[in-house]
Formats: sequence, C-alpha cells, structure tokens
Amino acid sequence: MDAPSELADALEDFHGFAWIPGLAKILDGLADMDTAIRAGHMSTDATQTLLTILGNPSVPDLPHLLAVTVQTLTGPDNPTLHHLPDDIRKNLQHLGELHAFETAEYIPRDHTNEAAALITENRLHTRGEVPAMTEEQRKELSRKNAEKNKQSINRPR
Repeated sequence: MDAPSELADALEDFHGFAWIPGLAKILDGLADMDTAIRAGHMSTDATQTLLTILGNPSVPDLPHLLAVTVQTLTGPDNPTLHHLPDDIRKNLQHLGELHAFETAEYIPRDHTNEAAALITENRLHTRGEVPAMTEEQRKELSRKNAEKNKQSINRPR
C-alpha cells in the first residue's frame, strides 16, 4: 500500500477537532479529494476546476470562504460572543476583518490559475486546435480567465 500522503498526515493533526460543527465534513471532503487524486479518479476537468477553486484571483475560492468564516466567527453575527465586553467584541471583529483583508490581498492565487490554464492549453494543443503557447500568452490567458471569473454571475457580490 502507498505511504500516507502529506495531506493525509496533515489531516490526522486535525482529528481531535472533529467535535467542532462542520469541521469533520470539511476534513472528510479533503480526505476524499486526496484519495481520488492519488487513485487516479480525478478527471482532468475536475483537476482543472479544483485548482481554480483552491486559488482563484477573482474569488470565490476556498481561501475566501475560510476568510469569510473567520469574519463570521469574530463578528456580530456570532451570538456566542454577545456576552463579551464591547471592547473585546470590537477587537475580535477588527481582527476578523484584518484576516479577511490580508487573505484577499496577500495569499497567492495566480499559480493555481496558471496551472489550470496549462491544462486547458495542453487539451487544446493535443486536439490540434491551437499551437503551443508562449509563457507570455499563458500569463495573458490566466489574466483573461481571472477577468472572466470576475464577471461571472455565479458568484457572491
């Protein structure tokens, strides 16, 4: 049998936190993805789409969802925090907002989008539909994909 993956090892570190509502489902989903990838059950389309979801410069992506979760946890929508003094609640909310801002501004997202573009390029090239792209053309395609994603109607505004 194959050795456990790096992701499987990392997921094991979270095993003791499965009592937190929803976390077990997230961890199970990540484990299922890891199993599918390593078993060769992830299609090219699924791989390309997952790369975009894991880091999309135009949002929505998983880092964005996690940042919004932090904002909800630390913000006024979390009734669990209502008993805390006002100054602490305001500081918590501010820290959640800082986290969301820094996630949006500083987490690299171009690499996953470029990886997805490479899959598209290879698929089109193998079908003979387009010649191989230069590095500059690849970056331009990545930029255009990001721009199209911004214009998508299937995203929160």
